[in-house]
Amino acid sequence: MPINTPLALQHIFETPPSTFEAGSSTTAKRILDSHNTLGECIIYDDKTNQVLWTDIIGKEFHSLDLSSGSHSVTKLPKMLCAFGLREEGPGHLFCWEDGFQLYDVGNGAALSEMSEGEDVNPHKLPTRLNDGRCCPSGKRFICGGYYGDIEGMYMKVYKVEMSNGSDGDHVKLSHESVVEKIQVTNSICWSPDGKTQYLADSETSTIFKYDYCHEKGELSNKQVFRKLDVGVPDGSCNDADGNVWNAVWRDGVGLSFVQCNNPSGEVIYTVHLPENTSQLTCCCFGGPDLDILFISSAHINLDREKEPHAGCVYAVKLAGVKGRVEKRFGLHVS
Repeated sequence: MPINTPLALQHIFETPPSTFEAGSSTTAKRILDSHNTLGECIIYDDKTNQVLWTDIIGKEFHSLDLSSGSHSVTKLPKMLCAFGLREEGPGHLFCWEDGFQLYDVGNGAALSEMSEGEDVNPHKLPTRLNDGRCCPSGKRFICGGYYGDIEGMYMKVYKVEMSNGSDGDHVKLSHESVVEKIQVTNSICWSPDGKTQYLADSETSTIFKYDYCHEKGELSNKQVFRKLDVGVPDGSCNDADGNVWNAVWRDGVGLSFVQCNNPSGEVIYTVHLPENTSQLTCCCFGGPDLDILFISSAHINLDREKEPHAGCVYAVKLAGVKGRVEKRFGLHVS
């Protein structure tokens, strides 16, 4: 259902942008009082000019129309942990708490059976799937799990692929693991040439980088990209120059920020969050010129008096940097 127009969206478009220069910083603005419990997987749909995200714990799908300012919320039957845009056909690829499925959120209808493969969440709640993103070819969606804050628990990272069903009229999904042992999957994104995939195991405060095989969707040559000194790496995105923009989760212990890391892993720019918000979850570039950084957040077990706007959406317009169009998942993508 459509609800209130965001507080400061028009202001973001109309005011002069912050200048993106190495070694400097800026502060984002709160644009939407969504108050999500766990806002996540924020991405921009360039075909509809909408910013989309999920409230995992709230079991909600959110959309913010940048043309009209309309914010819509759809209740879901279970937790949606990540999702991807589709190249063809209606709906999205949904990564539920327990598996993958094509789903039409507008009509509340499944468009496919659940993906074939091993049980992606054999331990059940509080473990679940977590961060995911479509790969540069569009042929696969890479998504991993969250260990539920259970000591000694590990999850996996999977590649999801789509093929024609045996009847030729339907598609089917299948998945298999590409990383066998991880605690909290986050920061999935790729370099502009598609050869490097970034992937954080948040519990270790480390973003890793891998060689990515386009032909098979396999990861190899794991290396440390950056180990954070402060906070935990959550969701990330890449800009057109290959910098990695990472939302740093600080969980009530200090003001959060988005750090821009160059391809060598050095922090070259920082976007601060106002209002004591400490649980940043993800970020994406959006808007017609891909020059606005949108940031999602959460409020899990926080003191509302200390962080009254935790769970809201923030944004900042930047000059001198440009994001990349989100890839779409499909059968016939080159």
